Amino acid sequence: MFITSSRKPSARTRTFCKHLSRFIGGSYVNRGKMGMQQVLESAGAEPLILVGEYHGNPGELGFYGKAGELLFSLRFTESYSPKIDSHRFRVVEPLFTGRGEIANALASFYPFERVKEAPCDVPVMKVDEDEVDCMDEGRSLFKLNIKSFKRY
Repeated sequence: MFITSSRKPSARTRTFCKHLSRFIGGSYVNRGKMGMQQVLESAGAEPLILVGEYHGNPGELGFYGKAGELLFSLRFTESYSPKIDSHRFRVVEPLFTGRGEIANALASFYPFERVKEAPCDVPVMKVDEDEVDCMDEGRSLFKLNIKSFKRY
């Protein structure tokens, strides 16, 4: 999984990208002056997540397939656990749980194991129609409160 940001990301967006990449086990590269073609070349055969901003905060995730096509996008506001900075992200692929259109889209994009009920002792990405909750050891690390979802 390859994660990058808008061209001039705010500090908050860069932090969000780092947290997301650590949680899902992907690689984060600060985009800088790279054009979209260069970003796609850097991603190689990996799926790409492009993090966009809204008023200086991370606000949109664009999910691109291996051929560089935009599959779907997710607009959101994020919230963090107060202890996320001190939390050590484990190098364990998270499990995935959830139902509905957004959960199905994310499940088709992410290579994670999908389960109906996730145990509390492993990282879990829990997807509902109005939020994506990234959890570890039974507590939320960060949430994406979904504003809109669009398939292309």
